[in-house]
Amino acid sequence: MSLFQHELAHVYWIGGSPCAGKSTVARRLSGEYGFRYYKCDDCYDDHMARSTAERHPAMYSIKDFTWNQVWSSKFCAEPVDRQIRDVIAVYEEQFQLILEDLLALPSDTKIVVEGAALLPSSVAPHLLHPHQGVWLFPAAEFQISHYVDREWIGGVLKHYENPDLAFSNWMARDIGFADEMMRRAERHELASVVVDGARSAEETFDFVTKHFRLK
Repeated sequence: MSLFQHELAHVYWIGGSPCAGKSTVARRLSGEYGFRYYKCDDCYDDHMARSTAERHPAMYSIKDFTWNQVWSSKFCAEPVDRQIRDVIAVYEEQFQLILEDLLALPSDTKIVVEGAALLPSSVAPHLLHPHQGVWLFPAAEFQISHYVDREWIGGVLKHYENPDLAFSNWMARDIGFADEMMRRAERHELASVVVDGARSAEETFDFVTKHFRLK
């Protein structure tokens, strides 16, 4: 339970793992239902700038790193399980700053918050009703095939001495992260969807709108 449940009753949460279509659903909710769209990734730099060694040690330790420096120091250097623990620690701390942002926004308009930083265990205490949150996860094969098609991937991987190893470790990390988040969603009895291409993007959007009780 949280003191903020009623203060966040106008907030709807879309968490999960990268490459599951979270942004697509959130943008449509913004366009078709008038939600204010809060994208966690767009706030990452601001959150890093606001992090402190006392409150956010995991974030602060990489505060002055570029994304390439963060990835280069991890994807080819650390075991995947350690990478997963590290990213969870950063997301747990970032969520504190996400909450600060949301509580400072007007409450007269529904807000959809979207991002991998929305861990089920972080969000669950702040839900007034379970229908306010949903988590989307890509199946492993779906994730890998869609990541390969993203134009910016090559620009990231070219910085590595061994791009194939970096990509393999990257995918393993995200797959492991998704597995852990699915377990947490189940533990907290939160709705989740596995995106594997069997259902269309329209069907996923329809599921989310029904879960959010917008239809």
